[in-house]
Amino acid sequence: MSIAAAPLRQRPPTPLTRVRKALVGIWLSRHCENPVWQLPIFATWRSRIYTRPGARIRIGRRLHLGDAPTVLGNVSRGMAPIIEMQEGATLDILGKSILGDGTKILIGPGGTVSIGDGTFLDGDSRVICFRSVTIGARCAIAWEVTIMDARWHRMDDQDTTDAPVVIGDHVWIGAGASIMPGVTVGDGAVIAAGAVVTDDVPSQTLVGGVPAKIIRENVDWFDY
Repeated sequence: MSIAAAPLRQRPPTPLTRVRKALVGIWLSRHCENPVWQLPIFATWRSRIYTRPGARIRIGRRLHLGDAPTVLGNVSRGMAPIIEMQEGATLDILGKSILGDGTKILIGPGGTVSIGDGTFLDGDSRVICFRSVTIGARCAIAWEVTIMDARWHRMDDQDTTDAPVVIGDHVWIGAGASIMPGVTVGDGAVIAAGAVVTDDVPSQTLVGGVPAKIIRENVDWFDY
């Protein structure tokens, strides 16, 4: 895996920084079904969560908002990570996950986003969900990635129906890639930077291009 897409193994935050993130986390955790004393959210002061009536956030272990630096520093330093949920929307964090600076999760009425354990989204990525977006465990999602389950416009007789997006476990999505409605990405797949994925991607396959095509099969990537 490219070191530019991986979280930096940095020195632990100072005690003061941890206290600040914990205090912000306590405030934001009021949106969760988890008890606030469990501190399900740990966040930078710019982090924001907006929920409409009936929206639910369920966190298995902990959600970190902000701070997902590369070896060169924060890609989107100073940008606010934002979660915005409409009526009846659900966000499930199935373990421990990180949303980097500038990352946005937008969930429409009754929509559901599920993110697996150990998955991180780097700076300024977006998950736009009208109905259902599922992201598996241990996924590495680089900066400025867009994942969406609905088409905003249509051409000619193109189908406009919302279609769920499913991303398997241990998937690497390169910087600037887009995952389009109705796509299923298999476990261990790699999406090249800038790719626009409009069709399903088999497990352990590298795809790239616009629209994305298979480049190599039986790939195996490793965490940095």
